[in-house]
Amino acid sequence: MMQRIAIRGLMCSAIYYLVACTTETKEQEPIHTPAVTNTVPFIIPSDLATRSTDIRRVDLRRTGYEDAVVMVYPRDSLGARIGFEELQIFEFDSTKRVFVRVHEEKVYYGVSLDVRDVDGDGIQEICIRTNGGGTSEIASIGLIILKKLGGRYMQIVSCDSGNPELLTLSDGNDAVSIVVVNTEFAPPYIARTEAVEVIDSVIVLNQSPTKSASVRLQLFDEYLSKAEQRYIRAKQVLANNRSDEAAYAVYSEVVTILRLMKQSSRSASLPAFVRTERLYWRSMLPLRYQKAIEDALLPSE
Repeated sequence: MMQRIAIRGLMCSAIYYLVACTTETKEQEPIHTPAVTNTVPFIIPSDLATRSTDIRRVDLRRTGYEDAVVMVYPRDSLGARIGFEELQIFEFDSTKRVFVRVHEEKVYYGVSLDVRDVDGDGIQEICIRTNGGGTSEIASIGLIILKKLGGRYMQIVSCDSGNPELLTLSDGNDAVSIVVVNTEFAPPYIARTEAVEVIDSVIVLNQSPTKSASVRLQLFDEYLSKAEQRYIRAKQVLANNRSDEAAYAVYSEVVTILRLMKQSSRSASLPAFVRTERLYWRSMLPLRYQKAIEDALLPSE
């Protein structure tokens, strides 16, 4: 599971500059379109008349006229309960007074749709949350973000898994929008209940390469610092309580530190950390955790 996103890079591709970060994170709230005065009735096209659909009216281009975003559900009732399978966008041509179908694309079990300006450039994007089903949110939940670029709607984020989180980061001066994509570290000899959730990648939106690289390091450094603090506390608990829960807490923080350190500004410190802590792991952790830690040290494919 650890390699699900890393190996299948095309399944979590994005049109973005680089990976990024800052110091303060918060879940980004939807930015809804202001009320408009020009709402022209939209009639569903004949080819969709027999399909189950959900229509959202929103001024995507801020023209003063509402466009139509149509979610098309599968023909079978089971699929319809899971989510929509296709998205179609109809823009209103105010000169000809007609709706023009400008975009169609397949969606893998879309479960929600929102329209917001995700990157702060004044242009609204379409955000689609997908869910292929299953017991693991990391393996099942994905995110698609559509943006109109050069007259066409294009995917600037496309992840079929990873339970992506759309966040706004701030360092006090600038606000940066990012998508954090997660993964699970779960070797086959480790129980599914002992999978460790870690950050796999960070997609930054609408930033320069230089800014993206700088902010990315700040994010991973901050997450790493917090993980190290949790690791110290977990070791203290394990010293007084040699329970399975206490051992897992130490193990999960070790895996988190290893993954974060590889992508942080302190990546060169990784060998020293391992040399310092390996004897402790061998004396305090079960063999399966020791093996898993060694596997976590291997390069991601």
